[in-house]
This record gives sequence, structure tokens and C-alpha cells, in this order.
Amino acid sequence: MSNYNLLKELLPYLEKCQQEGNIENIEDFLFWLQNKSINNIPSFPDESLQVPVQGTVEGKISQLITLLYKYVRFYFKKGLKNTSLNTMEDFGFLATLVIQGDLKKNELIQKNTCEFTSGMEVIRRLERNELICSFNDADDKRAKRVKITEKGLSVFYSALPVLKKIGTVAVGNLSSIEQDQLLYLLQKLNVFHNPIFHKEKNSSLLDIVENYAKK
Repeated sequence: MSNYNLLKELLPYLEKCQQEGNIENIEDFLFWLQNKSINNIPSFPDESLQVPVQGTVEGKISQLITLLYKYVRFYFKKGLKNTSLNTMEDFGFLATLVIQGDLKKNELIQKNTCEFTSGMEVIRRLERNELICSFNDADDKRAKRVKITEKGLSVFYSALPVLKKIGTVAVGNLSSIEQDQLLYLLQKLNVFHNPIFHKEKNSSLLDIVENYAKK
């Protein structure tokens, strides 16, 4: 088969994908094309689910994302129970300081996509456990900077093997291709939601829906 014949076979699928409004780039088309090879979305008996999801597709996705967060948090709690880290956010804050170096407290909170109040609770907890320490900012006397301590570095690096195990169980029974698809989709959602989280602190949900939701 020549390359042109192969292209002719692909064109009807590309047209169908565009008609359904499912394509913005080549990755979207490839995912759509692969899903077309599956006759039906697999069904799972309700009795196998602790919390059966209901509602629209959008509502089910929101519920499942929330459930997945709870499952991963469950694994984090088990994996880190013998460390000085209490939550996923504790590890995230340490990881940011390892990668970025010392930061202003508000910068550290923003980079971890936290609300200010909950972010400050994480910082205070890490300071109490002597995993980070704060000091005056040389350029802004009203601001405090934080950096990771030697103890914090030790705890961080000792947690990495545990995080790898958590990641292994978190992806469950997904194939490598499905993992790549999920990673792409989650990154796409993160790129969409992150600016909203930081820019629309004072906006109502109705305003956010009106300005950002797909019409």
C-alpha cells in the first residue's frame, strides 16, 4: 500500500473526528482513533464500586477525579506513616524547595497550587518538624523566605523510593499506552485549570463557568 492510499483511508476518520469536535491537535486525533477500535466502553458492575458515579459525563469525570485523589492520598498515608511527612502537600513543598531553592513563603504556596491558609499550615508543620527553616528576605523586610534543612533533605530522599511504589500502584492496571494517554489528558487539564486557580480567586463559580467552560 502506498503512502497516498494510507492517507486516503485516514481522511474519512479525520473528517468524522472533526465533525464530532474532538480534535485540536494530532494527539487528540490519535486518541480518538484508538478509542474507535473499542466497540463499547467497558462496564463495571455497581456492586464492585464503593461509590457508584452518577450524572452526566462531566459529573462522572469530576467524581472519579475526586475518588482517585482519595485513593492516592490513602497510599501516601500508608507509605509515609513512619516519616516526618504527614501529607502529600508536605512532600510537594519539600520537592519544590529541592528543585527551586529557597523561596518566599507565598511563592512556595503558589507553586504548589495551595490556598494561602492551608499552605501556611503546611509550612508551619514542616518548620515544627525541622524539615525547613525560615529567614528574612534581603530585599523585602516584610517577607520571609524558607529553605530545606539537612534533615529535610534526608527525609525527602528517603521518601523517593516510597513515592515510586505509590506511583506503581496508583496507575493500577493501565497499560503503558493508557498511562501515556492519561498523562497527556491530565497535563492538558492542568494547563487549563492552573491559571484559573491563580487568577480567579475572587470570581464566582458562575463567572468562571461563563468565561472558561466549553460552550
